Order: sequence, then C-alpha cells, then structure tokens
Amino acid sequence: MKNSIFFFFFLILINITTFSNGAIPSKGIKIIEINGQYIDLNIQPYYGRNIILTQLSNKSNPIIENKITKDVLQFNLNNEKKNSIFKTKVKFNLLIPKNTNFKYLIKTTNSSITINDVNGIFSINNSKGKVTVNDIVGNIDILNSNKDINLSNIVGDISVKSRFSRVTSKNTLGILNIQTTDRKISIKNAEKIGDISTSNAPISAEFQNITSNSKIVTSNHSLSIKIPENHNFDFSFFGDLIHVKNEFLKLNTDNFLILGTSNGTIKIEKE
Repeated sequence: MKNSIFFFFFLILINITTFSNGAIPSKGIKIIEINGQYIDLNIQPYYGRNIILTQLSNKSNPIIENKITKDVLQFNLNNEKKNSIFKTKVKFNLLIPKNTNFKYLIKTTNSSITINDVNGIFSINNSKGKVTVNDIVGNIDILNSNKDINLSNIVGDISVKSRFSRVTSKNTLGILNIQTTDRKISIKNAEKIGDISTSNAPISAEFQNITSNSKIVTSNHSLSIKIPENHNFDFSFFGDLIHVKNEFLKLNTDNFLILGTSNGTIKIEKE
C-alpha cells in the first residue's frame, strides 16, 4: 500500500516537472518577454517569490522554452503547427509574485491574453485573439486585430490601436486613447480621453476631462457622450448629415473637444 501511494505521488511530480517551466527567481528580473502562436495566456499574481509559467493543456507536447539575458526573462511558446489543419490554442498560466512591477513585452499571434491584478508596464502586440486586462496599475499599449478588447479598473495611460476589434473600457484613471475600425467603442467612467475613433460603428463615452487635442470621431453612425455638468471645455462639430443634441450652453473657452461623424446623431448629456 505504501509503495502504491509513493508511486502515485511520483507520477504527480513527473507531471508537474514536465509541464511547468519551473520556478525562476524574480530577483534581478526587470523585463518579461513572451512570444508565441496559438496560445491562451493567463497572467495573475500569487503569494510567492518566483516567476512560474505552467502549460495547462496539450501536455503531451510541452512547448515552453525560456532564456535569461541580464535582466530580461524571455519565454518562447512555439505552437505554430505548420502541418496541422486544426489549430487549437495551448493554455498557460503565468504566476507573478504579488506587488512586483515588471515591464511586459508580449508578442503573439492568433492568441488570447488575460491579465488580472498584475502591476507593471504592458506592451501587447497580438492578432486575432481577445485581450482582457483588469485591476492593474501601470501604462498599457495594445496593438490588436479582429477580436474584442476589454479593459477595466486600470490606473495608468492606455493606448489601443486595432482593426475590427470592439473595445470596452470601464473605470480608467489616466489618459485613454482608442483607435479601431468597423467596431463599437464603449467607454464608462474614464478620467481623461485623448483620441477616440472608429468607423461604421457607434461610440458611447462617459468621461471627466480631455487632453488639449481630444477628439471623438466615427462615420455612418452616432456618438453619445456623458460628461460632468461642471466641465471646462466646449465642443467643435464636423460631418455630413449630422444632428446635434446638446444639453449644455456654450462656454467661453479655448479648450475644445472635437466631435465628428456622418449620417448620425451627436448626443451630449449630463452625467
């Protein structure tokens, strides 16, 4: 019986060591770089001191490779599958020591990225995969296409550049810039907006303030914004065949928000 129990735990140990990349000490690491194709990556904190990347699916084919150069930890997750007709994503968990701040350079294709409660600076270059970022402190730069981008509870400046991605943001503290095409943009409770634009889709935005060159622009659809009654900026409108509904009186100011569309309504309401 004792031998059976020992053998059972031995098998578990083999499984963990085979499909986990091991514990990498976080001390001295400043940048975490992740490269991959057809992956589903979840980044989250834990109460430990090491950085741990674990492969959760397709365990018969471990694909984690890492390399450390000075202060850069690089993970390569090669799931390209050139000769396969059916390409399935491999799932990974990246565990980060809580209350640490790294710079993350994520470059993936046909992948999904989820980041929860991890602070730092994030550069995400993805395509054809959903990006979700929640509950972080740090600046974010996202380049994506073809799938939704969801952002919530973020303290830091945000820049999103995408094509065919619906973008949703909620509770952001910092400057928010979003450019996409042919998909809806929805902004709730943003501290400050900069350049917000899409095409052939509506934009709804609730925010407190603007930058010196802020604009909200779409085409062939409507704009709907909600702002505080005591805002300190006025509006400049442009477009063809537009109808403006504005609850505010004109302000004597040189600070303007540019609003533009075509074949649609521009509606400005009080929060």
